[in-house]
Amino acid sequence: MMPAMRKTKEDAARTREALLEGALRCFDRKGIAGSTLDDIARSARVTKGALYWHFSGKADLLKAVRDQVSLPIMDRADVTLLHNGRGDPLERIEAFLAGTLAALEKDAAMRTALGIMHFKCEYAGELEGQLEGARANARHLRAAFAKAYGDARRQGLLAPGITPKAAAAETMMLLSGMLRLWLLDATPKGLRRDARAAVRAHVQGKRAA
Repeated sequence: MMPAMRKTKEDAARTREALLEGALRCFDRKGIAGSTLDDIARSARVTKGALYWHFSGKADLLKAVRDQVSLPIMDRADVTLLHNGRGDPLERIEAFLAGTLAALEKDAAMRTALGIMHFKCEYAGELEGQLEGARANARHLRAAFAKAYGDARRQGLLAPGITPKAAAAETMMLLSGMLRLWLLDATPKGLRRDARAAVRAHVQGKRAA
């Protein structure tokens, strides 16, 4: 590859990243509806033309912001829950949930993006289509949990009377509520302090005696 071509690709990647960071700042400060494309371009210190080169509009920007958060979570789900078939499946589930908490603690951009998607976005009009991506991610994650709980049942580790599908649904509800409440609780001595213990109690409650 010629050096000039490499530089062009690197510049384009930097511009795209600057736009995503600018969108995060604007969405966090003004909400989705209150942020304009001009605001985002100014925040990113690029022209509006550069914005349109990378993104078709606000909905496309929000999808990219969501993908930055959801794709790593889906990748971890695949590795931790599906492809790593060795060992105790219930421990894999607990490790995935604990890893999600650890990512929240360490990744400020992840916290900001999740806060925007939970609290600062009205999924109507041009943004209504964003819900289908969220539904697809939820289906994928629930299937990963169900597979892990199915492995636990086959190994005799799942408590009697609990089906893998029901266990997966309950874990999805725990994860969704935990993320929302964790983001709302700004104090380290509140829910955040007890989140890992709650995860452990949730998973161990499904273990056969």
